[in-house]
Amino acid sequence: MKQTRRLYHEDPELRSFTAQVVEIRPGPDGMVDVLLDQTGFFPTGGGQPHDTGKLAGASIVDVFEDGERVIHRVSGAPPKGSVTGEVEWVRRLDHRQQHTGQHILSRAIWDLSGGNTVGFHLGSNTCSIDLDTKEDGDSLDAAEARSNEVVFADMAILDHRYKSSDQLPSTIRKETSLEGEIRVIAIGDFDATPCCGTHCTRSGQVGPIKILRWERRKGGTRVEFVCGTRALKDYQNRLRALREASLAFTTEDLKVPERIQALQQEFKSLRKRLEQTEQELMDQLVLEWGSLEGSDLLVREVGEGRSGWLAPMSKALVVRRNAPVFLYTYEGNEARVVLAGPESASLNAAEFLNNLLNKYEGRGGGTNLLAQGRIPRKMMPGVADTLKNVKDSFGSIESRASGERNSNT
Repeated sequence: MKQTRRLYHEDPELRSFTAQVVEIRPGPDGMVDVLLDQTGFFPTGGGQPHDTGKLAGASIVDVFEDGERVIHRVSGAPPKGSVTGEVEWVRRLDHRQQHTGQHILSRAIWDLSGGNTVGFHLGSNTCSIDLDTKEDGDSLDAAEARSNEVVFADMAILDHRYKSSDQLPSTIRKETSLEGEIRVIAIGDFDATPCCGTHCTRSGQVGPIKILRWERRKGGTRVEFVCGTRALKDYQNRLRALREASLAFTTEDLKVPERIQALQQEFKSLRKRLEQTEQELMDQLVLEWGSLEGSDLLVREVGEGRSGWLAPMSKALVVRRNAPVFLYTYEGNEARVVLAGPESASLNAAEFLNNLLNKYEGRGGGTNLLAQGRIPRKMMPGVADTLKNVKDSFGSIESRASGERNSNT
């Protein structure tokens, strides 16, 4: 079977076309795969997603290559005979802007720092390129500025064909191992790169090119960016967020970072004071509860959201009282609990707590001296009742177990 004629390369502005159905195959989930003699739909390739649209009224779900042929996966009635294809233009224009912008940005980086683009991803919201060099903010700012100079220059973008790699121009940016005819996209005299994707016809169509962020990755740099309409939407979203922040902080837009820094310092100071106050309160409760008479089980709530208190506080209380301690706190829909006992205790804290928590849909673990766990908040009343019944017998259990150990000695 001869190759599919690719109309999207011949006319980048093509929005609709007619073609002849050559073959129909069954596809997954009740869809069909359609082979045409020619197509205006771009198949996934070179980091660029496929086109969507309509084929004889049926929705295009996927477009992919099968050797030299282009397969169209459609949802709907199988088309027959002569059909009309309509490219979803907003998606196509977006992909053209992003892909052409990538060529420009990659060339700018290559010219300024020697970084080669070794990977490209055109995502649904942003795009990214992977470089084999370690770039920084200054070098990428310079590349971004150079890229937008090319956009403003509105250079012509041409599609050249070469019969072999030996004929490629010396200004080529990216080497290729392709055999046979090679398609090269030339952006004025700025860049020439082998590529199978769809591109703008002039650099001005790309619109603004904006780098969003970058990070070190596998010895190189990953750069995330947007172009054209995406860049405009990104600017609108960020400006809206900045305005909302400025209203919340009652300051000017560009003074929001300064206001945040001041609030961070204030927060650090307040947090330090709060931590000191919390420590003083915990120490006071240890003194107060630790001085209570009796050697039975002490059960206390330490206050909402104070799970960090449980272990150190229970240990301190055990030392002062030489008796078992059960502390708990609430965090959202959960209760955090801890059970601790003195070394002389016959009670195995982990075993006792696990049996208790299993009864009330909880989970936990620990040692014979200290165990921790969590249970649903709604179960705590039942736990409290159980502990109340156990509490009165703790002393006798301890005494009886101690007597048994003495008699066995």
